[in-house]
Amino acid sequence: MKNKIIIFTNIKGGVGKTTLCGLFATFCAERGIPVVVLDADLQQSLMRHRNREKESTGKEKMPWQIQSIDTSDEELVEKLMTRLRDIPGWVIIDCPGNINDHSLKYIFHAADIAIIPFSYDSDTLDATVLFCSILRDISHAERYFIPNNIIISDERRDQIKHLRDNALLLLQGLGTVTPRIKHGVAVKSYNTMESLDYWQTKAVEYAFLHIIEKIK
Repeated sequence: MKNKIIIFTNIKGGVGKTTLCGLFATFCAERGIPVVVLDADLQQSLMRHRNREKESTGKEKMPWQIQSIDTSDEELVEKLMTRLRDIPGWVIIDCPGNINDHSLKYIFHAADIAIIPFSYDSDTLDATVLFCSILRDISHAERYFIPNNIIISDERRDQIKHLRDNALLLLQGLGTVTPRIKHGVAVKSYNTMESLDYWQTKAVEYAFLHIIEKIK
């Protein structure tokens, strides 16, 4: 399988970037795609998530391996991005929710795919569009936008419909908008050591399969 470097990124925090990164890695691994995950977020949320699960379960077997990246070391990050091309399968990177770290330019430049979670509210949409205008100058990655944590009943309200339609209009010119991922406990309660359960799979499969089928 051709090597791919896939980043989960957005300048706006709270859009579910780390959660979807973990779910996507497990979803891909369950479909036979070799996956390695790198946690480049300063908070190391995904790495800490995995370490807590290992400690609480004592399990050694896991669907994918994860390593942290020290983005304060610019030279190290530059070399690492070059070496990632030798890793078979897909390298998935959870990026920080900012663009201030100078070493991120090497991650963005190396990326083949940028998966960008967002929600329909105006603040998140404005930040997402701004982020894409910056990303476009430093990365040739194909952009996939995932509407995430969407409350389905809200979409019947005229105000939310307007926000959704405005979001789709703006983002379709910047990349591919995937099917939505609904708000729910199943997504938030993911576990990096376990297979996805029925409800987790149903929650993410349309969005994730849309991306996988495009980039495989």
